[in-house]
Amino acid sequence: MSGQLTIAAGQYSDKGRKEINQDFHGVYIPKEPQLSSKGIAIALADGISSSDVSHIASQAAVTGFLEDYFCTSEAWSVKKSVQRVLIASNSWLHAQTKQSRYCYDRDRGYVCTLSAMVIKSTAAHIFHVGDARIYRLRDHDLEQLTNDHRL
Repeated sequence: MSGQLTIAAGQYSDKGRKEINQDFHGVYIPKEPQLSSKGIAIALADGISSSDVSHIASQAAVTGFLEDYFCTSEAWSVKKSVQRVLIASNSWLHAQTKQSRYCYDRDRGYVCTLSAMVIKSTAAHIFHVGDARIYRLRDHDLEQLTNDHRL
């Protein structure tokens, strides 16, 4: 049995009833030594349907998370690293909304849900806001690991 962390990942998103797909998702599996020190990062964001720019927020949230997490200090815990990255990402999205025509409408700006996971060693660290869910598939059974914050 190998001591190296490995995963199998597949991704799919459907626009549903909307004209455009407001979802964005990604996985980043670094090479060593970051694989051991930082783990594997996975993220999914879904823009809110009332906003016509939320697909931009989704893409920015996911790409920012996947790129910036691996730039944090290796001395930091997963939790501290992700918190710092998410605070910065949220601040940037908030600033985009405040500088846009949507500055007075909280449901039409650069807003999205975010569910992210860092798999490091034998632990899965879950970070979640909104209604984009994380499930665990084990023995052909799905178990929902997150709870919706807003319907």
